[in-house]
Amino acid sequence: MVNGYCDERFIEAKKVFEESIDSGFELGCAITMEVEGEVVLDLWGGHADLDKTKEWKEDTIVNVFSTTKGMAAMCLLQLVEKGLIDLDAPVSQYWPEFAASGKETIPVRYLLCHKSGLCGVREPLDQGSFADWELICSELAKQEPFWEPGTAHGYHAITYGHLVGEVVRRVSGKSIGQYFNDEIAVPLNLDFWIGLPEDKFNRVTDINPDKPGLLQKILMPILLKLPKSLAPGSLKMLFDFTDPTTPAGAAFNNPKMSMQTGEMEANTAKWRKAEIPAANGHGTARSIAKLYGALAIGGSRDGVHVLSQETIEMARQTESDGKDLVLGQLHTRFGLGFMLGTEDVSMGPNKDAMGHGGAGGSLGFADPDNKISLGFTMNQMHPGITAWKTATDVAESVYKTLNIS
Repeated sequence: MVNGYCDERFIEAKKVFEESIDSGFELGCAITMEVEGEVVLDLWGGHADLDKTKEWKEDTIVNVFSTTKGMAAMCLLQLVEKGLIDLDAPVSQYWPEFAASGKETIPVRYLLCHKSGLCGVREPLDQGSFADWELICSELAKQEPFWEPGTAHGYHAITYGHLVGEVVRRVSGKSIGQYFNDEIAVPLNLDFWIGLPEDKFNRVTDINPDKPGLLQKILMPILLKLPKSLAPGSLKMLFDFTDPTTPAGAAFNNPKMSMQTGEMEANTAKWRKAEIPAANGHGTARSIAKLYGALAIGGSRDGVHVLSQETIEMARQTESDGKDLVLGQLHTRFGLGFMLGTEDVSMGPNKDAMGHGGAGGSLGFADPDNKISLGFTMNQMHPGITAWKTATDVAESVYKTLNIS
């Protein structure tokens, strides 16, 4: 059963959402879309548990993995607007220890667009280490990049958040979770946290992985794109997810994260309470759409300033584009902290929309050209990092109704 509000113009989009749940593709999920700052869809349905004994409620919250990256970007970009951070200044100007191992000239800009070469930690880490802020930041500060910074890009799956967050902390004096809460979430009355308070745990639905695990789910769509002529040894070189001395291994498998049902690290109290601003934001689809809705209509809403229109336009200009050194043959494109659309990655029908998706299917984006925003959350993971079928199918229907191609 689907609950919520649907503008009568978008009944077909509601049917798409309902079918995604009724077919069993989604276990439980929620979607909100805004057009010109007005909510046109605000729907939720399905279940909050695998046994289907608990319904997904209006206020159900869930971990959205990398959809969190867009929120982290907004924090840093606010400090840029205030004149406290220069995107082209060395990171070491704000974080002196970062200058070690030849990194003294890496600009802040590279942290936002995955060009720093610090896609993961080289030294073996114990399980759960990403919850230890000081440990991860100190490891990143002292190590050499995996490639020459600025010459290429590779997805900084989790370290993105520590890199961006530590600059925010050094400049603002607040952790990025606290900064986001004080400067964005509370003023806009958002149900979204980077570092979830324990008193919200009763509203959280667990994330449910599919088999095989997340690494295989990420890997398979990439392998299918590889030329059949590649030698077997080339596959190990490109996609050795087990060796932290490789970009992919460091990004996705150091430390090893349990992705089995009943053992999933993302469902633990430790993960939920930590500040992991590339991967553990918890919130509602409504809040994601509301925040991106501010960007879609110029950067402010309800008297609250998020980003200026000038900053928004700057942030959605292409900074990185092409083959991803961490994700192999996958074509990725990034602005300043935001994913941009490619043939492999959808940010909705408009390729110039800005946002971020999370592993398994969550998504948030702003389309300033058409003044549209979307937020989607779910608790059943799907194959590949581009597995945003429900969100993008609903978005396609809304755009079609509005005669936007």
